[in-house]
Formats: sequence, structure tokens, C-alpha cells
Amino acid sequence: MGDRINLCMLAPEFFPVWGGVGSYTVELLKSLPENVNLHVVTLKRDIPGWSGREYSSQHISSILNRPINIHYLSMSKETFLYNLPFQIACLRQIPSLHREHHFDIIHSHLCHMPDVFLKLLVRLPVPTVLTVHGTIQMLRGHAILARSMFGGLESSESSILNFYPIIELLQQKYVKKVDRLIAVSKATKKFAVEDLKVSEERVSLVYNGVDTKLFNLPNNDQLETKYSKPTVVYIGRVIAKKGIDVLIDAMPEVLRSCPETQFVFVGGGNVEFYRNKIVGLGIPEKNYVFLGHLGYYERSKILQEAAVFVNPSFFENFSISILEAMSSGCAVIACNVGGNPELINIGKNGLLVPAFDSTNLGKSIVALLEDESLNRKMGTEARKTIEESFSSKICAEVTYEVYKQTINHF
Repeated sequence: MGDRINLCMLAPEFFPVWGGVGSYTVELLKSLPENVNLHVVTLKRDIPGWSGREYSSQHISSILNRPINIHYLSMSKETFLYNLPFQIACLRQIPSLHREHHFDIIHSHLCHMPDVFLKLLVRLPVPTVLTVHGTIQMLRGHAILARSMFGGLESSESSILNFYPIIELLQQKYVKKVDRLIAVSKATKKFAVEDLKVSEERVSLVYNGVDTKLFNLPNNDQLETKYSKPTVVYIGRVIAKKGIDVLIDAMPEVLRSCPETQFVFVGGGNVEFYRNKIVGLGIPEKNYVFLGHLGYYERSKILQEAAVFVNPSFFENFSISILEAMSSGCAVIACNVGGNPELINIGKNGLLVPAFDSTNLGKSIVALLEDESLNRKMGTEARKTIEESFSSKICAEVTYEVYKQTINHF
């Protein structure tokens, strides 16, 4: 390995950013050292409401504030099955890309496994680092639990159940071919060791990070809005496993105490299903809005004016949306699950509530809406936590060391 590293980042989620893996990829690429040459292998996504013009290569380079080489291999709509054509495209085209650009390392992602067929069918002399954002066993368990608790599943969740045996077998064979794994939390590392049957020594712990300059504290005008207009914000996929049902069930409790509260849902998914559920509860239209996918910079603006940020998911490996909210000085409420306790110190920089407990969630939201002093204190401590331990710069520095070690031991 010379002074420079040619990185091939496989990005099944990139721009427009619509999920945690996409946010992780963008934040990491922005903060890696300048001696890392960035090659991103990705796909163009057909998402309703997006023209695609917003994310030209030039625009993406300006967002990342560094040069980047983007290789688009396929097209897709936002569905579970976009993985398959992208995986096939990676099999066909990455070997030739490697011959042209001489990659030093490939960075891939689980559960997407974009290079699964490449790993199983081609012997490419390039080491691979795999970030474990979850395992197929975890996703299957979440889908089964969501179906039993709430009934309706989004198409991607149903597909996980339908294709589980095949994906689990591919995952088992795939992980054996990977040189190094990264877990984004201690909770994720535990699941990785158990589900993937790998030794702890093969798994590095690297917490997710967030851009503290982009997701910054609100200015004075935003602060005035933040505490004068009660807004509760959710950012993430609008699907069952994210606990949307629980948040909606908590809305009447909140509105009885704080009738002017507006609930803002940001993200795509099963939107009409949940909109109809809110209508069925008799909640006025003025009290909620679904904004769908937002541009890269819009999320930070929403968070800087949010009185409370809620993540009701009944499992999170290490939620980037929570990191973004805390970095923006939000008072955060999340469920006491997964990697959340590694991030949130209860009563100091946020609140943790039991999963599926809409009553407790509603009371916690009301407490933060009614107590501005507590709200401000938690937001300040949340920002401090991110700056000290969970910035994208810290994540990138540790990941870079994993790259060097993996290359040197290949």
C-alpha cells in the first residue's frame, strides 16, 4: 500500500439519501482523509417526486467537498428487489472497474450484500471490509414482530419473510469471504457474532457518526420557533418496524395536553396506510404532516426547529437519525433497545422509553413540550455528547485505521 488508498465504496443507498445506510455512506465519505481516493459504485434510484437532476456527480462532489468518482451500474425503484439487479451489475462490472482503477480495498454493507455474487463467483484480489448494519436474522425477527403487533407490512418487509431462506444461505456463504467486519454498536457486534458465526476478533467496533457542522445548533430565529411552536419530528422510513404505529397511538395523549402540537413525519414508505390510521383516530389535519423524502440539507433545517425528536423503533443498531437530532440540539425520545442505551444517558441527554409503550411515549413527549428548561438542558447535553464521541470525523478516523490494517494483513 502506498501513500494513497483507492477505495471502492459499494453504495446500494446513496443519493438521494433515503435510509440509514445512505446516511452512513455519505457521512463517512465526507470525512475520510484526503489521501483516500473515492470511487462510489451505486445505482440511480427512481423515487416519486425526484427528478434526479438534484444529484449530478458535480453536485455530489460539492456536497462532499472533495473529488469523487461515481460509477452508476443500474437503475431501480424503491423496492426490496432493487438489490438483485445491482448485485448482478456488481458481478459483471466491478472486475473491469478494478482493472481500470486498481482498488486497494472494497467497502460493502450487510444486509444489502451488493457484492455477494462477486464474492461467491469471482476471485478478486482486493480485501473487503463489511459494515454490519443488521443481519437477515434481525430483519426477519423485526418483520415477524411488526406483523404480529401491527398487522400491515410494507413490501420490503414482506419480501424479507418470503425470501428469508435464500438470503440467509447467501449471507452465511458471503460473510466467510469477507476480510473484516465493522459493527456500528456493541449491540450490533453481539448480533453479528451470534448470527454470522464469526469470531469477535474479526469484528471492529466503529460507531456511526454525524456531520456536526451541517447538523448544528439552531440560530436565534430558529430557537424562537423551536420553543414557541410545539413540533414533534420523526425522520426515517415510514414502515411498521420503525414503530410508527406506536407514535400514532401516542398522538391523542399528546394533543389532549398540548393541542397545538404538530407531528412531522419525514421519509418514504407506507405513507397512505399511516395517514389513514391518523384520520381514523379523528386527529385534525393541522396537527400532522407527511413530508416524504427531503433533500440532503432539508433534514437539518427541520431538526433545528423541532421541539422534540422521536424515534419509536423497536430496534435500532445505532440510529443516524437520532445522531442527527442530538447534534442539532434536539431533545430526543427513543426506545430502550439495541444501541440506543450506548448513546442516550436517560434524563441527561435524552429519554428512553419501553418499546411498544404508546402511553409512556405520549407522557414523555408532553413532559418535554411543557418543560422548556428540561428541553433546553437535554438538547445542550445531546449536542455535547455528539461533539465528544460521535462525530463523522471520529467515525472516519477509526474506519480509516480499519482500512489500513485490513490492507496490510491481506
